[in-house]
Amino acid sequence: MTLLRPVIAAVFLACGLALAPVATYADKGNSGESTESIHPAIQQADAHREKEARRKQYLLFFPIAVVGVTVALIVITRRK
Repeated sequence: MTLLRPVIAAVFLACGLALAPVATYADKGNSGESTESIHPAIQQADAHREKEARRKQYLLFFPIAVVGVTVALIVITRRK
């Protein structure tokens, strides 16, 4: 039972990190403007922001993996 508590805590932490909201930017459809009237430099900046948001989301998986490996190592070493 005592071994199950850290595993459950790690699962909750990993789920929290995976589901954490990443900064999102306004949708082009919500602004009321068509995409043709937006300056190309602004479109390029919006695309860059979207790429950054995706990178941040992928960066969250690193701590999740670290937590998973740590819990796995703890479980393996305690069983021996």
